[in-house]
Amino acid sequence: MAASIISSKMNTLMVVAKCMERRGVFPLMVIQKRFKGNKQKLKMKTDDSGSKTGDRSGSQKVLFPEISLVPNIQGSTTTVASKGKVKKKKQPTIVQNYYGDKPLDDVWISTHYPVPEYPLAEIIKRHKEYAQPAMFNQLDSRIYADMEISLRTSKKTKFLSPFKSTLVPPHLFDIGVKKKIIVVCNEKDHINLALKLGAYQAGGDDIVKMLLRGTIKRSDFDYLLSVPGYEKEWNQLQGSFGNAAPSISRGTISKDIEQMVKLYLHGLTYETVKTSQSLAKVQVPFGQLAMTSEQLTENFLFLVDDINKRKPSGASGKFISYMTIVAPPSPERFILNLDEYSIVKKKIKKESPVDPLPVDEEKVMQTAL
Repeated sequence: MAASIISSKMNTLMVVAKCMERRGVFPLMVIQKRFKGNKQKLKMKTDDSGSKTGDRSGSQKVLFPEISLVPNIQGSTTTVASKGKVKKKKQPTIVQNYYGDKPLDDVWISTHYPVPEYPLAEIIKRHKEYAQPAMFNQLDSRIYADMEISLRTSKKTKFLSPFKSTLVPPHLFDIGVKKKIIVVCNEKDHINLALKLGAYQAGGDDIVKMLLRGTIKRSDFDYLLSVPGYEKEWNQLQGSFGNAAPSISRGTISKDIEQMVKLYLHGLTYETVKTSQSLAKVQVPFGQLAMTSEQLTENFLFLVDDINKRKPSGASGKFISYMTIVAPPSPERFILNLDEYSIVKKKIKKESPVDPLPVDEEKVMQTAL
């Protein structure tokens, strides 16, 4: 009689547990019964409390089936010894059983759903909302792309080395690095253009005389740019100015005043940092939250295109393997859906390629998380 009652209770318990599992109460746990052959393994428990008082009914054996809760794990970590060697079996992998791909409500438990990924337009919109005066009040903050770069090549044993590049985004913004630039040119239009673009000083022979006399010292500027025609004067400055003197090889002598000033004054330099043999990280700003969404999108795509140019030919998989968009000091960090960012991609005005700054003159911008 007791055995039949316990059996019916066990069946009820198993049905209830199965329903709870289907409803998601135990998404990572399953109820398991252990068997030995075709018979259910039972744990025997004897209550002898009645035998001490002379009541033989208390010595009946009560059967309790053994039940355990175990996680839904595939694989095994057991080892097998064979001829003095230990062989490891397949490593365990925990299968994450989410309730769904996306939550249906506005509020949800984060552990029950995968971390959401957003398109670029949605991320920019959210960061802009958080930066409003009623929230964090940080519209002047810069927005950064925090990326993981795959260094794998077509050969399994060969990996790409960390790289550095300098680019001028389509829409200029304050990159957080103040530079003083002096431009030597004769034409008034070039002088006005250099000053308009943000040059510290601009002029012709008067600037050259002050440099030769020592009125303008090396500590008074970061870069000295010039148009062709002053090569003899710059050779005289080699002794006191060294590499700071204008040079064609370093790109500080050019006829294109606008491109040269933008490169050295507003150029954005980034450098990847290797974290493992096959991965590198880089964090680069692509605008300020006060800019329009279209401007931020164009700057972002310009940056991504420049990075993708470094992808080795024949390499499989995504070159940018993972990316989050952040806007410090806001703690919000959104994962970019790399498969959807091409949806918002627009045609970018093609510009002449810009050579990176010389290694000895580059100043890598420091970014803060």
